Amino acid sequence: MSIGDIFLLVVRWLHLIAAAAWVGGSIFYLVVLRPALRRSPDVSRRVNAVAAGEFRALVDTSIFVLLATGAILTVNRLTPNTVGSAYVIALGVKIALSAWMFVLAKQRQRRGPLLESVTSDTTEAVSGFSRVARAVSGYNSIVILGIMVFLVSDLLKVLFELALEQAPISR
Repeated sequence: MSIGDIFLLVVRWLHLIAAAAWVGGSIFYLVVLRPALRRSPDVSRRVNAVAAGEFRALVDTSIFVLLATGAILTVNRLTPNTVGSAYVIALGVKIALSAWMFVLAKQRQRRGPLLESVTSDTTEAVSGFSRVARAVSGYNSIVILGIMVFLVSDLLKVLFELALEQAPISR
């Protein structure tokens, strides 16, 4: 294993850790923290502010790491000219979904605390369409996009392995 291989291993690992921390933290927020804070409105504002600040720092760090490592990994995969158009298209989709996540996260940070919806009044009657729209908007959309990015990442791995199998062996 060469120094270059070790470098790429570390870059891939950092990329995965940053993505898992952001998406995993977001899933934790939606599935565990938000419901718990809704049941405890007296402490939710204080916890909301602290959690939002800490998570904001994690997201900012994750975005930086993902951009830096993603650029390195993209150059690494595209320069040998082994991959086909399907790989390039899937990579474009992953980059577009990731960029959309980054924009949504930055907009959310400018709007206020991550958990602002915890204290909102949700007692009004809501139609089925409104429930679906609410489920796929706001912070939920960042989580959905993150999960989709993980799926496309797996697709990229499969496409890369197929390209390697079909590549002529050079001696």
